[in-house]
Amino acid sequence: MRYYDVSREKVSAEEEKRLWVEYTQNNSYDAREKLAEKYIHLVKYVINRMLSVSHIESEVLDYDDLYSSGVMGLLAAIDNFDPRRDVKFVTYAIPRIKGSIIDELRAVDWIPRSLRQQVNKLQAAFAEMETELQRPANESEIAGKLGVEVNELQRLLHHASRAALLSLDEVLRISEDSVATRADVTPSRKVDDPRDQIQKDEIIELLTQAIENLPDKERLVVVMYYNDELTLREIGEVLGVTESRVCQLHTKAMLRLRGKLATWQQDMFV
Repeated sequence: MRYYDVSREKVSAEEEKRLWVEYTQNNSYDAREKLAEKYIHLVKYVINRMLSVSHIESEVLDYDDLYSSGVMGLLAAIDNFDPRRDVKFVTYAIPRIKGSIIDELRAVDWIPRSLRQQVNKLQAAFAEMETELQRPANESEIAGKLGVEVNELQRLLHHASRAALLSLDEVLRISEDSVATRADVTPSRKVDDPRDQIQKDEIIELLTQAIENLPDKERLVVVMYYNDELTLREIGEVLGVTESRVCQLHTKAMLRLRGKLATWQQDMFV
């Protein structure tokens, strides 16, 4: 997995090891501050990536509020990180920073009700058509389900992309060796009940299969954006399409995945 600009060497590797020892063994406030200073740039990196895929107008959200939430996520990551494990801090911290920012967005309910209704309508259409067809539905089929023209569906998908910020991060994260639910990226959440673990494993299996069954271009967008850390523009260059088209592919993939999860949850409680 690659992260742009996410391993700055203001602190040497040996010095960082010493800081982790000081903090984990002696609870040194100074060591914690230096570690936070080394990795503070991750917060801006995460925010910029999240906003790039959502096409949110600048006046909708307060960047400073998002940044503050990201800093809290970074500090929580430092507090909970175990340097003895074979995991890089960057790999551990980014999902927690992102999770903290998402929690802030959910708290302020920044998505307008009308947009949320559109997203739910699209998600239900994808889920119902794909359950009926037993394969990914194309745009013509979804448009027919909704009773609109294809160009109107594309307009709806464009608007829905604003809600994509919460999409995959609200459902799962893709790492080098696994797919994990949001429970795994929330520092305070622990899975103690064996039934919770079974349910988590079922969700992971469901979403892994759902990703594999996405249409080719949508699957590539998901993998390149979440696993390879490419930007939408870079993905467009790889696929030979515009950045806007990549955003639309991403949105459709998210609607399919969320629809699969929603259907699975409904079946559980029937």
